[in-house]
Amino acid sequence: MRASVLTIIRLGPCAAYMVAAVSLLSVVQLGNAPSSPLAWAVYTTMLPMTRILVLTLVSASDVVFWGATVLLFVAAAVGGYLALRPERFLRLRFVHAHAALIASGLAVLQVSQNSAGLASASFSQLPPLGWTFGAGTSAAFALFVLILLACLSAHVAIIKNICGSYRQMNVQTG
Repeated sequence: MRASVLTIIRLGPCAAYMVAAVSLLSVVQLGNAPSSPLAWAVYTTMLPMTRILVLTLVSASDVVFWGATVLLFVAAAVGGYLALRPERFLRLRFVHAHAALIASGLAVLQVSQNSAGLASASFSQLPPLGWTFGAGTSAAFALFVLILLACLSAHVAIIKNICGSYRQMNVQTG
C-alpha cells in the first residue's frame, strides 16, 4: 500500500507535464475544429493553468510549438519511468520534480490572479462572499501539493542515499 501511494506521489510531476502538453494540443484541436464542443471544453479546462505557456507558444513558429509539445510528452514519459524506478537516477528525479514544482507554483499564482473587473476595487468595496478556491484554482493547488510531495520524496531519497554511503564508508574504514 505504501509503495503504491509513493508511486502515485512520484507521478505528480508527470501530471504537470501532461497537463501542459494536453493544453497545447487543445489549442491545435480548437484551431482545427472551432465549432467542436469537446475542443472548447478541453481548451477552457486547461487554459487557466497554462495560460502563459499557451500564449507564448501560439505566436511561435510551428517547429517551436510542436517541439515544446513533444518535449512535454517526453518529460511526462521520463517522469513515469522515474516514478516506477525510484532508486535509479535520483538527481534526475530531483530536477524533474523541482522543475514541475516551479511551473505548477507559477500556475497556481496565475490562476489565483485571473479575474475580470474588480481590479481597482478595494476589499471594503467587494461584496461579501466566501473566499474559497475556484474550480481551476483548487485543481492547480492540488497538483501543486502532489508535486510538492514528490519533491519531498526526492529529498528524502537523496538524504537516505547520502546517509547510507556515509555509513558504508565508516564501516569500511572502522
